[in-house]
Amino acid sequence: MQQQQQQQQQPRARTKERYVFEAMNLVKLWRQIYETETRIVDGRTVRITLDQAAELVGCPRKTLEDYYYLLKKAQNLINLEEKKNEKMGFIRKICKENKKQQQQLWWEEEFYQINQFQMDEIHDD
Repeated sequence: MQQQQQQQQQPRARTKERYVFEAMNLVKLWRQIYETETRIVDGRTVRITLDQAAELVGCPRKTLEDYYYLLKKAQNLINLEEKKNEKMGFIRKICKENKKQQQQLWWEEEFYQINQFQMDEIHDD
């Protein structure tokens, strides 16, 4: 009992940052397992959940979802095949920079429209 409590209190050792190709392979395997694996429950065939698929892959579901969405965003920005030997931090950085650019463009457009509106009011008088 006491040993079990000690194991629960000890933090898990953090995995080193994964490479893009590792994350791609994990996500691909996770999605394949989710889409193809079934279990028989009460005589019915039932698909497994994403959580169960993540357990079979051996990686937390939240991490796999994070990789899935990061890779999905990044594939529109860069060629992932060329960057597969980079670490996932590189992909995070690319996505973050793109988000900042998009926000900057949005603010510039907003500022332009406000100025345009003010100019129209001046000319209407």
